[in-house]
Amino acid sequence: MSHLAKTLLRAAFAMLLAAVAANAQNPSPTPSPVQHPRHCGTIYIGGPTANPFTAKRTTKATTILADGTRQLTERVEFLARDSDSRVRIERPGIIQPAGDEEKVILHTRDGGQRETTRESMGSSILIFDCPGSEMILLQPGMQVAHVTKQSPPAKPNRPLPPFSIRVTNLLSGKPRPDISVEDLGYREIEGISARGVRLTNLGTESDGDWNGKPVRINETWASDDLAATILEIHSNPRKQMEDIVTLTNIKRQEPDHSLFEIPPGYKINPTPDEMPFQMAEEGGHPTATNPKE
Repeated sequence: MSHLAKTLLRAAFAMLLAAVAANAQNPSPTPSPVQHPRHCGTIYIGGPTANPFTAKRTTKATTILADGTRQLTERVEFLARDSDSRVRIERPGIIQPAGDEEKVILHTRDGGQRETTRESMGSSILIFDCPGSEMILLQPGMQVAHVTKQSPPAKPNRPLPPFSIRVTNLLSGKPRPDISVEDLGYREIEGISARGVRLTNLGTESDGDWNGKPVRINETWASDDLAATILEIHSNPRKQMEDIVTLTNIKRQEPDHSLFEIPPGYKINPTPDEMPFQMAEEGGHPTATNPKE
């Protein structure tokens, strides 16, 4: 397999593994594409039947560079859920920046070739097909699909709890002395009612001058009506970093069902030798990269 192909494949699965690890180790609500144990879908989109919608999920991150310059980056994802409880998360530009239209030529083992872009090579799409008990990872640039079968969900013996339980259950726990939890009540965001909870981590003696001061603040607004997280604010006052994640352009209508299916022509669960590859430039002349590298 070419170096580029291996890099893309590893990056896509590394993203999933990192999200799983973060969800297991971080007790605060953070955005990651990991299935919620009580809701079909993810921790920021539930999958109740007959509650379809589409939306944009925008993350604006503010960081302070070494020279003191304030840097703002923005990332936009596309989200959809249909009446069959299927969830789609489209994440453009994971490896390459969005809007990078530089052409890339991919080759196949049978001598065929196809033109795509660097942006498309870096994008990925996750589909949680809960009725079909499978998760699908699409790589549009390479036109391949990785399908993972999952155990069929057990039929609940009682009604599912409200979607906001993942944040409201923090209110009933007994946090450590260096953690405070605030109930922010209800607020209308993007025309939808949401319940807010703020989790604040205070510095300890090991944090020096920040002992007893807020070092991490996570604010989450979850909607039971939409079964989705509408707004998240993650800030680190000590490092002057802040991420604001907002659900916008919410349209409560049935999305096209083709969004939750593998597009025609995609190779499903290809072996390494079946993956498309890019030619390497050497001395100005394209030569095939060793597929076994």
